[in-house]
Amino acid sequence: MEKYCLHKKSLIFCLVICNIFIFSCQEKLPIEIIENINKLPEKVDFNFHVKPILSDKCFACHGPDSKKRKANLRLDIDKGSISKTNGKILTLKDIKSSLINRLTSEDPRIKMPPPEFHLSLDNKEIATIIKWIRQGGEYHPHWSFSSPIVEQSPSEDKSQWSGNSIDYFIKKKLEKIGINPALKASPETLIRRLSFTLKGLPPSLIETDQFINSPTSIAYESLIDKYLNSPRYGELMANIWMDVARYADSDGYLDDKHRDFSPWRDWVIKAFNDNMTYEKFVTHQLAGDLIKNADQESIKATAFNRLHKKNSEAGIIFEEYRTEYVADRTITFGSAFLGMTLECARCHDHKYDPISQKNFYELSSFFNNTFEIGSAVYGPGQSPGPSLLLTSEKEQEVIKYIEEELELKQKEIRVEKKSINKLFESWWSEPQRAISEIIKHTENTLVAYYPFDNFYPLANGKKFNSEAGLSGLEPASIKEPHIKKGWKNQGLFVNEFTEMTLPKNVGKFDQTDPFSLSFSIFPDGKYKDAMIFGHCEQIRIGLKGYSLFLNENKLKFIIARSWPQNAIEIETKSTIPSGKWTSVTITYDGKGLASGLNLFVNGEKASVKRSGDQLYKSILFNPDIHTYGFDGFRIGPQHKFKTYLKGGFDELKIYSKALTAIEIAYLNDKTFFDLLKKEKVYVNFKPLFRDFFLENLDNKIVNLENDFNRLRKKLTNVLDPIPELMVMGDRSEKRSTHILNRGVYSDPGEEVFHNTPKAILNFDSKLPKNRLGLAQWLFDKKNPLTARVFVNRIWQMHFGRGLTSTTDDLGSQGALPYYPELLDWLSIQFIQSDWNIKQLHKLILLSETYQQSSKNSDHIMAQDPENNLLARGPYFRMSAEMIRDNALSISGLLVDKIGGKSVYPYQPEGLWDLSDKVWKYKYKHDKGEGLYRRSLYTFWKRSSPPPSMLIFDTPNRDACSVKRTLTSTPLQALVLLNDPQFIEAARVLAEKILIQNNNIQSALEIAFRKIIGRKPLTSELKSITDFYDDELTRFQLKPKNTMAYLNVGEKPLNKKNNVFRTAAMAKVISGLLNTSEAIIIR
Repeated sequence: MEKYCLHKKSLIFCLVICNIFIFSCQEKLPIEIIENINKLPEKVDFNFHVKPILSDKCFACHGPDSKKRKANLRLDIDKGSISKTNGKILTLKDIKSSLINRLTSEDPRIKMPPPEFHLSLDNKEIATIIKWIRQGGEYHPHWSFSSPIVEQSPSEDKSQWSGNSIDYFIKKKLEKIGINPALKASPETLIRRLSFTLKGLPPSLIETDQFINSPTSIAYESLIDKYLNSPRYGELMANIWMDVARYADSDGYLDDKHRDFSPWRDWVIKAFNDNMTYEKFVTHQLAGDLIKNADQESIKATAFNRLHKKNSEAGIIFEEYRTEYVADRTITFGSAFLGMTLECARCHDHKYDPISQKNFYELSSFFNNTFEIGSAVYGPGQSPGPSLLLTSEKEQEVIKYIEEELELKQKEIRVEKKSINKLFESWWSEPQRAISEIIKHTENTLVAYYPFDNFYPLANGKKFNSEAGLSGLEPASIKEPHIKKGWKNQGLFVNEFTEMTLPKNVGKFDQTDPFSLSFSIFPDGKYKDAMIFGHCEQIRIGLKGYSLFLNENKLKFIIARSWPQNAIEIETKSTIPSGKWTSVTITYDGKGLASGLNLFVNGEKASVKRSGDQLYKSILFNPDIHTYGFDGFRIGPQHKFKTYLKGGFDELKIYSKALTAIEIAYLNDKTFFDLLKKEKVYVNFKPLFRDFFLENLDNKIVNLENDFNRLRKKLTNVLDPIPELMVMGDRSEKRSTHILNRGVYSDPGEEVFHNTPKAILNFDSKLPKNRLGLAQWLFDKKNPLTARVFVNRIWQMHFGRGLTSTTDDLGSQGALPYYPELLDWLSIQFIQSDWNIKQLHKLILLSETYQQSSKNSDHIMAQDPENNLLARGPYFRMSAEMIRDNALSISGLLVDKIGGKSVYPYQPEGLWDLSDKVWKYKYKHDKGEGLYRRSLYTFWKRSSPPPSMLIFDTPNRDACSVKRTLTSTPLQALVLLNDPQFIEAARVLAEKILIQNNNIQSALEIAFRKIIGRKPLTSELKSITDFYDDELTRFQLKPKNTMAYLNVGEKPLNKKNNVFRTAAMAKVISGLLNTSEAIIIR
């Protein structure tokens, strides 16, 4: 198609179009075209007959994409749809008189499409377009963009083949073309089919026999209800939804670090088991954080939006990947809920569907305000925000109790500070005493002092030591300092290679500790995001700790656990002058709020902007395989940040408390108190003296503050081990959204705002302009896609293919539904049921259409090999998960546990050894129940997914997937015969059957029924008996091989059985598991 659009001879085509109005061809049609016209329906339908041809052969160059459009001709819309501003665009109406000649001509200068584009229309396609033109060439909206309508309701047909209203639509078409539906499936086939399509697991033999003995409609409906109410139903539905959500247990990309999203998976399982309405199910995943009374469960659901790949490589540009994540959410939204492919509209207008590039970015604006910056954020206990604390009920109770205690303490402190304090009045009335105690307390809380007056070179001449100004402290270590005149004497200046580190533990504070930092800086010019100093880890590990920056010469101080979400920061509103020394003091009260941070410039409190009142968990360094060591307090190059180049730093003092304003005034000017000795001036500073007294000398307040800090430390200890989950959360300040030219993050174009494609449904101005509004738009009853998309997928779940086979694309390039009225009727029923998912299942499963045998006459099978007409029951291969879970279930190995973290079943040795990272993960399979959990719990590593799952066509989960391709390859047989999981399951099943059955033929028949789901024919029983005898003889001749075979897997061998009989039976079971009938839902 691209070659068509870009071919050099397109210029000739443009010139020919320009001559359309000059000549008019005579309509003399070839006989083969006339014959095809006569075979067409009396009335040609634009959507079902014409549009597929235009979409496939014409839209690439004459469709919605303005950048790829040739000859200014559009064949995707009629003349009436062209706006006045685009009046120069040609449509079918302009070329109708000559189009028939161009389609039928053999002249390469006229023929359309031109021969050199290697696209051609066959006679039927040409005949269809000609007949449509003769009938007026009317356009209609794409079928899926019109609201579902059923012109005629299903009649109350009481004939034999009329299980419910679904059958009315099927019967109507089959009768019209003279085809009889298949007979009803046998009871054992039907219960097996039902069990797999509702639970993903086989029925027990007891259930099967009960249904065989009484296969009534009441018994069948009871089975449906039983399976829908089984917790295994939720697991199966979650397994399918995990493909849609691109669920994985690792980030993807080169590093492919691990992460735990299993709490979201558990939420999905529970939501399906509780029969949460589809509207609520989707709304919570899109906007559970924005709904009224949002709670942990609704917010947890929004992890759906964060399941995309995430890059944690060192050299990434954060904004590039933030943009990538927003695009992923937008594309996933289109695929998951609209059944539309939006990817190409990211870079240009959609070639086939009426989705412009502007539409794409208008949609993306709903996801563009997430409070994230695109940074990796990993390491022990780290989670890129926004994140949710996954607290248990008990933890919530403890947290609530401590928070209530903290609030009480805070109230007590406020009351005490406001009350009349006679002790203060007495203290303040003695100026000499008051001043003396202020100086003493200030000096006593000084824990580190580095004046940077002396620099002593070490042996190699590049490293220096600078002595501390306090006894007992080791010197600061400095690499390649630039020494110049400082604030007082000498000072430290920074060049490209300068690195300064303080001794270990100097400046070490947690976010529950009050502290102050005092120093002088000399900016050499204007800086942008230059780090002056940091006692923190790299930004890709959350900037964990505290750090100071100059941003446009405004001071910015950050205390972070995982910046910017779990962090507090302040920034001065005024700039720091360059070319001169400035004294700076930063104070923090240890209470975890931005209001507890203050900045003083030259002794005066600075006006600041505060942000991020969300600081919890420890900020102290905690090493693991993903951290890069820790230098403590340092100046110099830091990952991702510019150096404070040519800037000066001097007179560093560190205090173990939050200094008060009067202390800072004194530190800035030692003559400050001399000025206060004048009585009138002293009185003016009474409020500052009072602040100092209350914070330092009022024993009651000091004790309350200490109690408060102890409670905060206790709360931090409770919070620290609690895991967090990446979820959604919006910024308070709206982020602007722009069309990105060619989809490039660094090339923004026109600004766009929250909106949805008009071709689908206008976005109601009354809706909130956020993700919640988008969810409400999605479930507007006028939205033509939402119900159709989900109904089609549920149909696919039960029949192996949807009513329209392109479940992943209901747009112009998608297949037309064979039963459009049925799809619309089911969609209307689904909406009217208040989006009841279990009710939709039951409606489909009660139909005679579903209950048919998967076999019909050879003639009908040949005529309709893909079963589009639904003249027979479902017939399709199981998913990879079903195949494995079936083996575990029939053997009795399957663990009943629901939910929990991902597990590590058997995988090939060295599966993850390709990584060259020092910290690379080693795959080590679980012991015990982890080996036998259902497959949806298997750990999914994006760079190395479970090979057996990929071989059976599980998608790699890099992107949203709503339809699996089904292949048949020799590798699949090798998995079933050689994978330890299947060998072990075969052996365990053999042991159980042989213990319960001494008669080999009875044992073989039970094995056959468990695996194939029906009783064996006489000939089949003879074949597997012969096979058993042959294997028994072979194993008896090779005892060592027998034991090696039986000892595969962790499950201990049952020594009660004869080992040769067990091995032979296991081989028969293994062979049966490898048959097509064993892995087919039929």
